[in-house]
Amino acid sequence: MTPEALWNRYAAIWSLDADAREPEMSACLADDVTYCDPNGAIAGRAGLAAYMAGFKESVPAGRFIILGVLHHNERSLARWELRHEDETVLQTGTSFAAMSDGRLSAITGFFDPLAGRHHG
Repeated sequence: MTPEALWNRYAAIWSLDADAREPEMSACLADDVTYCDPNGAIAGRAGLAAYMAGFKESVPAGRFIILGVLHHNERSLARWELRHEDETVLQTGTSFAAMSDGRLSAITGFFDPLAGRHHG
């Protein structure tokens, strides 16, 4: 699987129901995957699956779209958008991942500041 295909497949997992999520997670994520974003850090596929379930509950119409992937030496960087089903962009960001045996093994997500939000 190319890095682009891997990121696209991984991004789609966030929108899946629990029964469809597990086989896709096994295909895309290393057994000892770690995940980190501004909300905290998670170790293991079970913890990440629970986090994804919470995301799907809070943003049921949300889906991630991969805009571009840079890749070298078993590391990759993906630019993404979180879109509502009406194509409204809810969030943009970048995720970095180390890879192991063709799967994502250590994922870190960065969220861009939302337009119109002012920081004091």
